[in-house]
Amino acid sequence: MGELVETFEGRYATGPDVGTSTEDMGVLGEVTKQVFCRPEHLGGSGDPAAYTAAGVRAALDAVCRLWEDHGVVRGRAVTVVGLGHVGSHLASGLARDGARLTVTDIDPGRRAFAERLGATWCEPEAALTIEADLLVPAALGGVLTADVVPALRCRAIVGPANNQLAEDGVAALLHERGIRWVPDYLASAGGVSFAVARELRGAGLDEALRQVHAIGTVTEELLLRTADRLGINPHEAALRRVRDELARAGRDDG
Repeated sequence: MGELVETFEGRYATGPDVGTSTEDMGVLGEVTKQVFCRPEHLGGSGDPAAYTAAGVRAALDAVCRLWEDHGVVRGRAVTVVGLGHVGSHLASGLARDGARLTVTDIDPGRRAFAERLGATWCEPEAALTIEADLLVPAALGGVLTADVVPALRCRAIVGPANNQLAEDGVAALLHERGIRWVPDYLASAGGVSFAVARELRGAGLDEALRQVHAIGTVTEELLLRTADRLGINPHEAALRRVRDELARAGRDDG
């Protein structure tokens, strides 16, 4: 894989994701420089899972602040679907901060972890439609389909799973139901933001963490409020922001 990445001559870089680790990135780094999150002793920024989880948590907290009641997770019903590296970090923090936590994973062995957290365990096939304030998809993507939207009983969906929408039109269906969906490419950006800040820009730890936590500001001010003001769904609002930023960058380069 490292040799394949190298053939792109810097146009593409990779990092750890489902089933791969920082140690694997160290192996890739033997044949390509276009790799993030190698172990720290090899000059990388290390495991990004905690920073990805921190970014998701910033987005979750932002959604809570937008509600008119109390803007914290304490006492809220939260369902975490998937207890991998990032999901476990998230669940631990949510439990510590007093969320009424329900969790699941396709690995039944993770039930012991749920018990240690004091969380309620549910079967994976039931997790998406449990009544909750916040639904946190933290496993694989494609779980939000046109068929499942009518059965959802949550107020908002904020999670690190990639490609959560089975198709783009599902964002509009969620919007019609009044369910806030924070685009996964925003909610899950903490690990990438941290690695890029540290490894490409040479930022210190505090500055890199500020960029991770800024995901909350983007969620609250630039997406959800923009979406509300324009009467569009957050996915469309996010894409407009990206197009605007790219156009601005093009003008600056010109």
